[in-house]
Formats: sequence, C-alpha cells, structure tokens
Amino acid sequence: MDKRQRKMLIYILINAVLLITVIVFGAKLINGTEKETAPFSADKKVSTTEKLYANETVKAEVTINTQIIEDGLREMGTLITQEYYFTQLEEYTNTEKFWIFDSTASFTYSYDGVVAAGIDCSKITVVKDDEKKVVTIKIPKAAITSVTIDNDSFKKYEEKNGLWNKVTTDKFNDSMAEFKKKAEENALNRGIIKNADESAEKMILSFAKSLSVTEDYSIVTVRE
Repeated sequence: MDKRQRKMLIYILINAVLLITVIVFGAKLINGTEKETAPFSADKKVSTTEKLYANETVKAEVTINTQIIEDGLREMGTLITQEYYFTQLEEYTNTEKFWIFDSTASFTYSYDGVVAAGIDCSKITVVKDDEKKVVTIKIPKAAITSVTIDNDSFKKYEEKNGLWNKVTTDKFNDSMAEFKKKAEENALNRGIIKNADESAEKMILSFAKSLSVTEDYSIVTVRE
C-alpha cells in the first residue's frame, strides 16, 4: 500500500468515528429531551385537575366567642342609662301634742337634684345558638341607682315654729329623707324605669355588635 492509499484510509476512519459520535450524541440528546418533557406533561395534568375545583366554594365553619362579649359587658359595672332632673318644692310639717294642745312647726323649701336609673351589668349573661346563628343577651331589669341632691341649690321660703315645737336639724334630716323618697316616686311616675330599660337595650346591643367579628350571627336582647 502506497502513501496515498494510507492517507485515504485514515481519512475514512476519522469520518467514520465522527459519524458514530454524532449518532450517539444525537440519541442521548433525544432521550434527555423526552425525560425533561415528561414532568411538564404531568404538571399540565395537575393544572387541569386544579381547574376542575377552581369554581367550587369551600365553606368554613364560622362561630362567635360569646365570652368576649359577656366579659366586655360585665366590666361596665353599674350602667346609668337614664337620669331625671328636678327642682322640687316641699313643705315639711310636724305637729306635737301636749295634753289637749297642738303645736305645729313647718317650713317650705326647694332643692335641685337628679334621680339616676340603670342596670347592674355584672348580672348580664350571653348565650348562643350555633344552629340558628343567634346570640341572646339577657339583661337585668333597670332600677333606681341613686337620688342626688344639690345642697347648694337649697332655698327656704317660709318657716313657722310652734310654741314648744321648733324646726331642728334632726327634723330637717327626716324631711330630707322624705324629700328623696318623693323625688324617686316622681321619677318612677314619669317612666324612668321604662326609659332606662330601652336605653340599656340600645347601648348594650351597640356595644356587643362592636365586639362581634362576624356578621353570620344575629344579636338580640331579652330582659330577665
């Protein structure tokens, strides 16, 4: 074999090796591409499944913590919901008898004051019905909480002492007790308790709704 024939043979061998290398590399490349595209196909299937549930609504169980409402209301203590302001004119009369003789002492006076009514919030209870989605607040009935007299407003219009029966401090204090009782009666006759109950209901309902974090429950009040 001459020199020219050997060069031709080497050239053929080199081309053959290059061809085999290209074929092997191409086969590996094709296999690798198929493996990489397989997860993508799976992802597409998952996405399709997710789309099936995209329009479905998952409803969570919603509830309300009544203890928070009850504690918040009870912390109010005595809640004054109605006040009756007055200026009252009264006549105090005291008669003492000695044998067959009477001695009368009297005086007329006036005071300004206020009668307050409200509820004891420590007696409030809160219950809920999860089935009906209703929270019920049980409110105690209102009552007179105080009768306050403005001592600076005292005015005395007329005073008359008997022969042995004079107006004293003790008698005047007794008169003040009667005065407060009369003021309380006047307030009751003017409907202070009814108004106090209605005001308490509105205030407590508003307060309870401000503490509620969900609108799924309705809140109602009842008087005990």
